[in-house]
Amino acid sequence: MIIMVAAAKRFWKETDVTGTDDGWMIMLDGRAVKTPAGRPVALSSQKLAEAVGAEWKAQEENIIPATMPHFRYVVTAIDRVTPQRGDIINQLVGFSGNDLICYRDPDQLELASEQSMGWNPLLEWAESQHGIKLHIGAGVMPVKQDAETLLTAENWLSDKDDFRLAGLYNLISLSGSFVIGVAIEQGRLAVEDGFDLAFLDELWQVRKWGDDAEAEDRRQTIKQDMIEAKSYLSLLDQ
Repeated sequence: MIIMVAAAKRFWKETDVTGTDDGWMIMLDGRAVKTPAGRPVALSSQKLAEAVGAEWKAQEENIIPATMPHFRYVVTAIDRVTPQRGDIINQLVGFSGNDLICYRDPDQLELASEQSMGWNPLLEWAESQHGIKLHIGAGVMPVKQDAETLLTAENWLSDKDDFRLAGLYNLISLSGSFVIGVAIEQGRLAVEDGFDLAFLDELWQVRKWGDDAEAEDRRQTIKQDMIEAKSYLSLLDQ
């Protein structure tokens, strides 16, 4: 759910980060950067503003949006999350109701054992730290989660501001797991460990049957996206 910034020619010479009463702003030749929808970009985190400013400063003849991950998250928060906050939260609650780590393979005992070893500690952490108790099932049949659990997840998300929700959305949706996404955001898991747990089934199949280049490229792209999401979220706290 990342808004892509349109490519364009570089049109400015000087890039600065300035503190204002509204927050930290990125200035291009003295003019404040705005989102594609024309909304002002004012950030509470100086470190995030500096990271975004560095992305703008690094642009050469052409603006390359793929090299501006922090700015893309900021734009997503302002232009996508803020006007659709309720819908975004509902989508994320949906991941808690259908979390990847609640489903165990009933046929492959070796894989099921790895799933339990990798995922059970996270389920215990989610319950002890956040009161989110998720039930486990076997196979692909949906596991019905308690309404109280879903409400707890919704309340937790509702406490987060739009900027944090933008990063959380990608961690959760890319991993397919509410618990893994939150665990990465909160520092319970390193990004690389969270990625390995999110793709535990697929990586097990790779070890058993081998891999192909296209699948590996897809996983590496997802891992890089998760790394960028965590980097962005970490800067919100600085």
